[in-house]
Amino acid sequence: MAIRIGLPRGLLYYQYGSIWERFLQELGAEVVITGDTSKATLNCGSGLDEVCLPAKVYFGHIYELYKQVDYLFTPRIISVAAGQYTCPKIIGMPDMLRSNIDNLPPLIDVNLNLRQNSRSLYQAIITVGQMLGRNAISSLYAWYHAWQYRRLQQAVHFSKPNGQRIGLIGHPYIIYDQQISMNIIDKLNNFGIHVITPEMVSNRQAAIAAKTLGKKIFWSNGDHMAGAALALIQSGQPVDGLIFITSFSCGPDALIGELINQRAQALNIPCMLLTVDEHTAEAGFVTRLEAFTDMLIRRRQS
Repeated sequence: MAIRIGLPRGLLYYQYGSIWERFLQELGAEVVITGDTSKATLNCGSGLDEVCLPAKVYFGHIYELYKQVDYLFTPRIISVAAGQYTCPKIIGMPDMLRSNIDNLPPLIDVNLNLRQNSRSLYQAIITVGQMLGRNAISSLYAWYHAWQYRRLQQAVHFSKPNGQRIGLIGHPYIIYDQQISMNIIDKLNNFGIHVITPEMVSNRQAAIAAKTLGKKIFWSNGDHMAGAALALIQSGQPVDGLIFITSFSCGPDALIGELINQRAQALNIPCMLLTVDEHTAEAGFVTRLEAFTDMLIRRRQS
């Protein structure tokens, strides 16, 4: 029987999940992915203190998964770019899991640190392959196939439609988790708003715009989010407004949000901050979205 490897639908899954799944399948593993986040998922992880909502959700997915699999795929992603780090909760997640959940199956927690060593990715790929009984060549070949598959999936064509356009800025694990974000994209679409997320802005565009800040941001996700927001408001056809959605107690986002808000105000672009946690009420959330979109409509008409 194939080795069953659990892949929790949380945190960096929303950026790299498709390539991780394909890579593990190419190595001959059976990949078990948790379903969409639910209230039950959130309740499972809500007992943790002093961590943000996405981390609690990740724990909830682990609780739903860990008794069904032989391994849990929880790589320690330290850095994905030179001179930058990922979030501390992502770096320390394997240790947090071991400290808080008993009887875990073995974790595939290989280190990835491109800040110090550009070959770290290949070393991690080979290590994962060895854990599953594959040699270096077959492991690298499996990664190549997975990467090509992901590139095909990510062929997104950005368009500039008529009507209201809002840049929705936030981490993918917040924006695309419908439980955490309260399905914000569909809500805005129902208001007649076209939503543009950071993933719709190319890395090159975001990097160029981020340079106008004068100092490089140390967090890779934060750097792209800030660059994407600036690219959207500084372009020849800027968006009508920005919404920055973050989770309560996220320190890096507090800085990024303030930088984005200052630039938006300087360019007379409306910007709203939405902070979510497990106690956020959907009624108040929707009311704020309605008020913001109504303001944009009146602004355009005047």
